[in-house]
Parts: sequence; C-alpha cells; structure tokens
Amino acid sequence: MGIEQKLIVFGSDPDFADNPRGFWEYINENTDYQTCWIIKNQTMYELLKSKGIECALEGSDYADEMVNKAHYLITSSFDFAYKKRPEQVHIAAWHGFPLKVIGFFDSATVSKNNYDGLKIVTTQTDLVTATSRFSHLTLSGMFAIDPRKVSETGYPRNDIMFHSDAKKELQKLVDINVEDSKLFFYLPTMRKGLKDEGEHFEKNIFNYQDYNVEELDKFLEKRNAYIVAKVHFADNELYKSGDFKLPKRLIFLDTDIMNSNMCTIYHIMDAFDGLITDYSSIYVDYLLLDKPIIFSCPDIEKYRADRGFIVDDPALLMPGAIVKAQDQLIKNMSDIINGDDAYKETRKNLMPFFHNHLDGKSSERLFEEMINLDVQNRVDSGKQVGHLFQKNVSPLDQYVDNEVQAEIFIDRGAGFNEDDKLIKRLRLSDTQDGIISSIEIDVDENVKMVRFDPDDIGRAVISSLEIYCGDQKQQNYSIIGGHEYNGQICFSSVDPQIIIPVNVDSSCKLKLVFNSYDFYSCGGKLIEGVINDNAVLNNNLAEKNDEINRLRTELNMVYSSTSWKMTGWYRKLGDFIKGRNR
Repeated sequence: MGIEQKLIVFGSDPDFADNPRGFWEYINENTDYQTCWIIKNQTMYELLKSKGIECALEGSDYADEMVNKAHYLITSSFDFAYKKRPEQVHIAAWHGFPLKVIGFFDSATVSKNNYDGLKIVTTQTDLVTATSRFSHLTLSGMFAIDPRKVSETGYPRNDIMFHSDAKKELQKLVDINVEDSKLFFYLPTMRKGLKDEGEHFEKNIFNYQDYNVEELDKFLEKRNAYIVAKVHFADNELYKSGDFKLPKRLIFLDTDIMNSNMCTIYHIMDAFDGLITDYSSIYVDYLLLDKPIIFSCPDIEKYRADRGFIVDDPALLMPGAIVKAQDQLIKNMSDIINGDDAYKETRKNLMPFFHNHLDGKSSERLFEEMINLDVQNRVDSGKQVGHLFQKNVSPLDQYVDNEVQAEIFIDRGAGFNEDDKLIKRLRLSDTQDGIISSIEIDVDENVKMVRFDPDDIGRAVISSLEIYCGDQKQQNYSIIGGHEYNGQICFSSVDPQIIIPVNVDSSCKLKLVFNSYDFYSCGGKLIEGVINDNAVLNNNLAEKNDEINRLRTELNMVYSSTSWKMTGWYRKLGDFIKGRNR
C-alpha cells in the first residue's frame, strides 16, 4: 500500500485527548493536511462521526488501512510505532513531564518481553516531544534513545490553555456559578491500578487520617469555594460508591459531558484559582498559568519506595505546599483564597527547569520539526546500530542471543492448541556442526500428532533429525514452511513446523534427537554447499551429455557407411524370420 504524503493519523489514550489533540487542533486550523483519528471507545467514535471528524474504530479494516498509508503517525505514547515502516514518520507527542520514573527505570516493567518491546517501539519512533532540557535528557535516558530525536518543542496540549475561554468552557460542565466562586481543580494520580504504587484510597478521596467531611464542607461553604475533581475512570466508581463520604461542594467532572462538549481538562485549566494534585505531571503544565499548587501527598514515602521518582527528594521539584492531612489542606486553600501566594518565587525559579517556551506555540514548533524530519532525512543511532551485531563486524556480535524458543504442540484429537503446549529453549550453534538437542514428550493412544516449531521466524536449522516412539525409530514426518536437503531442515517462512504423526497403543516417550545451528551464522555455508552440489550435478550432467553426443556421432557414422547400406537386405531378412517365429 502506497503512502499518502499529506495524511496524518492520530491516536491517544484516552481517545481524542492529550498532546495529539492539541496538535490536531493546530493542524486542522492552520494546514491543508488530511487527518484521521483511531478511536478505541465506541461512544467517542460515534460522537466524532456526528461532528464530522474523520475517524476509524480501532481494529477495523478502515483503521488498519489509514494507519498503513499515513505518512505521519502522532500518538501520546508509542502506539502505532511497532509496525511503522521506514517511509512513515512516528511522533511520540508524549503525555507528561517525567516526575515518576518510566521506561527502563520503571520497577513495574520487569519482564524481558516488556524490555524487548519497549526497545523496539522506542527505536521505531522518530521524534519524542519534551518541554525543557531537563525533560529532554530525562526522557532520552529513561528510554535509552538517541537524545537527538527528542525535541524541546513544548507540549501541544498546553497551547489550548493559552487560547481557550476556560471559565466559559467550565460553565458548560457544572451547575454552579463559575464566575463568582473560588475553584480548586483536584487531579490525583490513578490509584486503582494494576501496579503497586502508593496506597489505594480506600478510606476517603484524599486518604487523610484526619478526614472530616463536615469540616471540609463547612470551610468550602464559608469561603464560597468548590473542589472540582477529574479522576481516572478506574477510580471514578470507587469514589462515587456509598463507602465514600464526599463533601457536598466536591464536583466530579463527567467524562461523557466533557466529551459531548469536545472539552479536555486543558480547555478549562485556567478557570481555577489553584490546583490540588499529588504525583501527576499535570502540575508542570499548570505552572504555565503561574497559579498556586497544593501537593496532597499523604503516602509520599510509600510511593517513593513502590514506584520511585527521577530525583531522590521529589520536593525539590514540587513548587507548592506538600500536605499530608486535611487541616494542612484547608489552611493552604484558605491562604490561596486570601491571595497569599507563598510559592510564587519558587515557581518562577523552577520555570526554566520545566519549560523552555511560555508562548503557546508548541504545535507550531512541532509541525516544523515534523516537516524537517523528511527534509533532513534524519536517522537516529538506534536505527543504525544493528549492523554492529552482525557476525565478524564488531565485538558486539558476541552478545547476539543464540537461543530460540521452540514450541511443541500435542494433538489429542481436538487439534493443536495453546493449552497442550510445551516450551523448550534451543541453543543454536554458529557452525554447521550444530549442538545436539533432545526433546522427550509423553504420548499415549489419544495423541494423534505432535507439532514441533523450532522457532517463530525460521532461524533454526535442524539437522540429522531422528524420531523414536519408545524403542522404535520413526521416519515419517512432514515439513511446513521449509524443506529438507541432505538431512538438513531449513525454513523459508515464519512459523515453521515439523508435523509428526503418532500411532501408539499405549503410553510411551516420543523422543526427538537432532543438531541445531543458526541460519544467521551458517546460512552462507549452507547455501554454498547447495551451490557446490548443484555444480557437481551440472558437471556430471555435462559429461553425460558429451558422452551421448559422442555416441550419437558414431552412430550416425555407422548409418552413413557403405557396409551398413550393403548389408541392409540381411537385416530385413532377419526381421522377417523373427516375425514368422512369433
């Protein structure tokens, strides 16, 4: 499928949000590029369609088609990057300043598969956005990527704050008088997650030991103040359950109402007098408004131990009061209402650390970077380093993993399935001598076939395969996705298979014995052997053809000789006598 040069495909989590949303608004208003959103949620998909916004439902044929032919792929993380082709540009517009450790530093990412997948997508992506030199270095370090492909454009979502009529947008979402009220925006980190990060808020919405809903409501009513909360959808139901006592002046923003008004938190951020958060990087964005921030962190020590921060003391990067109890929260809210901004100078001093640009033009800079990626044809070091791991190119070849994962499927009458599968690690030799391997499988009269998948991409070459059912040697097997040559089974496609029929009357061991070597290392020798054997066959065939031609010449000489012609009547007589004898 060809690439459409002026097609940009967007994706985000949640849908139609974050930095891709901010960038889309710029593209939509200032360029003639075609855009399409890939949407996960059916309701959001139908809403965007009703608004005339080009979109496709994730997993649909149309979504796959748009992703495959888009020139540019813009996401809030590394979505779409895994299958990105070289002629496409992937931009990880990202979703927040890294206060918490992420990437290879994230203690929640522990398996090799997670690391491998992360390395693939971070290498595949072409540009990651950052807000400052510090976030630039932090992102490149935690994702182990070439720092030259991290660009300090700023975040496009923050542009929305500079251009939105925030109080007007908020008034569409709540049933209070926005203009005449004191408002605090509560944006906590997700708590009801899969990771063990800090404490799940099972006691109250702030998790304070001294939580008193009546006292908090009394304060809010007295100061004509409200707390407007936007929590993660995973926590939303928990907080609204009967187990939680909530202040009457705490208002949850409804996601569906926000979506129907095409509104994100960035459209309303400037409507608030102060922000209350914990470890969410949202406060870094809020800094651009130069308004007070309260950090509600009753579990900061536990969170530090569970997840970790980019600095040993996160308070160094938190320009606001850090509170751990309700009485501290009320005091700091009261100070803000009274106009006492104790951390204004701290915010000013830390601003260059968090933001290079304060102008609301992040999307414009990102657009220029996106275009320059094509003009300059930049390729980062991560995409070029692969050749250093090839055999005999550099010392890095000694780190190439020579093990593959083999899978053995057993068909007990219902076909092959994942529930009846064995895993075996095979060590591959880098010479054609191979490494002897042995696999034993328990079979009985119910087993119809065994399928041996040496690896998933055809890297393993299996030679001298011997199969035993009990003490009986078995010769019968078939090869899918490959062929056998001189006792060597080579594979030419992904998901290669060796199918072994089983016909036994009682339980026994099915044993596979073979040598295995690496096609990557030995493919040249293997191909050379085939070529040499073909050359020998061709030489033998040529010699046979020469002999045939010589005999044909001699026979022609006999046919044209005088003696052959003079004795012709003898041959005819002999043929006549033979015919009568029959």
